[in-house]
Amino acid sequence: MIHRMNNILRFWVECQCENRKETDPTGKRSQHLAQILMEFEEAGDAMRYLNRDGQIAWRATPRMLRNLADAERAAEDDLADVQ
Repeated sequence: MIHRMNNILRFWVECQCENRKETDPTGKRSQHLAQILMEFEEAGDAMRYLNRDGQIAWRATPRMLRNLADAERAAEDDLADVQ
């Protein structure tokens, strides 16, 4: 099964997938991806939509993008405090 995702969501899903492979090396990658996407959707970080071709795709929600921007700002502030 092909999972169509935007780049931001794909990055975070891939990170989670690597973590899953460490804890469950026997599981299939597609199963891990599907499970992670469902968890992200339940948490409000991902949403399904129909792309231009009428295919189901996934993208990061505005909430997730805001949280990532906040985390980036906090990391930059911490770095500025250290320097």
